[in-house]
Amino acid sequence: MKPYIFFLLFLLMLGAQAQPTGETGKWHAPQKIQTLKAAPVALIPFPQQVQWLKEGWRLPTKLTIVVDANQSSLTESAVRSLKALLAVTSIQFNLKILSAHDQVPLHAIQLKVGNNQTFKAEEYQLDIASTGILIQSNDAAGFYYAVQTLRQIIAQKNTLKQLPGCQIKDWPAFAVRGFMHDNGRNFQSIEMLKAQLDKLSWYKFNTFHWHLTDNPAWRAQSKLYPQLNNAKNRMPGRDPDSSYSFDDIRELIRYARERNISIIPEFDMPGHSKYFEPTFGFKMESEQGMQVLEKLIDEFCAEVPFTDCPIIHLGSDEVRIANPAAFIKRMTARVKANGRNVMVWNPGLPAEPGTIEQVWLEDATFVHRRTSKNPYVDSYAGYLNNYDAYSLIQRYFFQQICSKPLGDSLAMGGIVCCWPDVRVEDKSIISLINPVWPGSIAYSESVWCGRPDFRPDYMNVLPAIGTQASNHFIEFEQRLRKHKQLFFSNDYFPYVPFGHIEWNMAGPFYRSANDSIDKEFIGVNTAGVTSLSHQTKIVTGGILRFEELLGGAKKLSNPANETVYLTAYTFSAKVRKIHAVIGFEAAARSNRRSAGIPNNGQWDANGGAIFINDKELPGPVWNMPGGHRYLQATWDKPANEMPYSSEEFYWSRPPAVVALQKGWNKIFVRVPRTYIDQKWIFAFVPVMQDPKGNWIDDTSVNIKASNIVSTAANYR
Repeated sequence: MKPYIFFLLFLLMLGAQAQPTGETGKWHAPQKIQTLKAAPVALIPFPQQVQWLKEGWRLPTKLTIVVDANQSSLTESAVRSLKALLAVTSIQFNLKILSAHDQVPLHAIQLKVGNNQTFKAEEYQLDIASTGILIQSNDAAGFYYAVQTLRQIIAQKNTLKQLPGCQIKDWPAFAVRGFMHDNGRNFQSIEMLKAQLDKLSWYKFNTFHWHLTDNPAWRAQSKLYPQLNNAKNRMPGRDPDSSYSFDDIRELIRYARERNISIIPEFDMPGHSKYFEPTFGFKMESEQGMQVLEKLIDEFCAEVPFTDCPIIHLGSDEVRIANPAAFIKRMTARVKANGRNVMVWNPGLPAEPGTIEQVWLEDATFVHRRTSKNPYVDSYAGYLNNYDAYSLIQRYFFQQICSKPLGDSLAMGGIVCCWPDVRVEDKSIISLINPVWPGSIAYSESVWCGRPDFRPDYMNVLPAIGTQASNHFIEFEQRLRKHKQLFFSNDYFPYVPFGHIEWNMAGPFYRSANDSIDKEFIGVNTAGVTSLSHQTKIVTGGILRFEELLGGAKKLSNPANETVYLTAYTFSAKVRKIHAVIGFEAAARSNRRSAGIPNNGQWDANGGAIFINDKELPGPVWNMPGGHRYLQATWDKPANEMPYSSEEFYWSRPPAVVALQKGWNKIFVRVPRTYIDQKWIFAFVPVMQDPKGNWIDDTSVNIKASNIVSTAANYR
């Protein structure tokens, strides 16, 4: 680096000039931080009320599952799940139906209807004592969720198979807690979906929104119009031979119901339906098209009864037609004529009264500006294919669902959505390029527990280390880390904790029209230190989003000519090599817009660079150097038909090797912005491999904005 870079670094070290970003006040969570840290096991979502007891229960080799007589309908799903759980733990069991005068045997797990208590919907009480386990609820959902909490506790039993004694009383903040998969664009088998429903139910999701149609295909079977299932009428390369038969659909609904999950099928109309006109020769919104849709709705409802599917989603977003009100009124009426409720996207065609609206606009205040009085479900910020894998977990943790602390008659809850718009060849990697599991688990915490405070700013910019909000986020990261090891060691789980990392950020500095993107800036002169101070601040996190850190898109330049600099330090007791997840721009998985893969030896196609102890850290040797550069959106273009490779995202490629010297090590980063729609980010998270070969956070590496701290403070 040139000498004036060292001068800039000197300015960055002026701690008195650098002020941390983040909160100055407090952030409230449903549980106090002391309660969370005192828990002997990592529970997600964390129960609303919990008391830990001194005496626990040692798991026996044999036990009895006890249920009340005449209550099998309420406990059936819970007992089925409990049996499967005990079988995995090699515990022998028998089932006892308890009559009015029978005694409960010792070392039993009893499921008892809480007749003498007033339980909320889906509420349960779980008591673990030295004599056994008691589960109480008034509905099937509550019993099932108690077993899922018990699943997490049993997985964390100690070496003596001792479970901690506890009294847990738990209920959801919101009635709808959902996950959506887009299988219109990328088909997934019923077996893949079942495996996902299993794990979603562990985290108390109760809704699966099944996006069955999109531009490539109508995936549901039709006996009336078999041409909809004909590969020649579908997009080539998008699983044209793959459909879901009515038997498939009924089977998935049955499987979901056993796990207390309801399925909402979506037939997107009249937008997102390019397959339709080539198939029939007329548009969806035409009179002929609406007649076809009415018959398709009737056919589906005849094949799938109301009890299996009380809500049908009609999509209606991102489309302009001449007759919007007439179209949606007619389709809504047809669904209601079949005894079903209707759900649509908002923004979308104007919803009829009584319709459930699914809010998707990226605006935390939108729900307060709706003009209708319809009930709604929140999918704001809920797109797993947006942003990047790591920062999405931060967004979901701090999100206040429906912009309310708790649900009510209108604010029903939230649905997190997975939209892998770009073609996916190997469907198993959908959960790698999108943070399906860490994202869903973080979302479950927010939608089950609720969030007392509305702080959308924390969704984008982590609060300063040491604040109440930061403490809560870091504590949740440790619970998430534990669940990754316990339940997802054989699954893609693109996330490691990063909330403890901090940097000193300087900028933005502005390039002139003649400057190169890798221009190195001098920060004015000695007399101008004060004028630089407003450009220097401490920022938190191993993943940083500079648009939000600098005040939003309106604060950025139209020529996109900014550069920011980051400086941080880490102490090493010896010369060694560490690994780190490193990355710059990452495309949203909805389309391929990005500067693409860098050239060999570089980290960033926009000119970003990393220096360790004043020496540039070489970037990888890429498989496709300089490839996939698309500075405009690629929807409906050939680029969207090229599957992503693992090297295109910082979280899916192998971590980098970073050499540290003994003593203090300086990390210096240049991050330019070069075009208007750039995902202007930077990621640096130290990692290590666990005994199973999975990458987890390396707690021996402590990255701080200053090196003026005691040596003892360098180890967490």
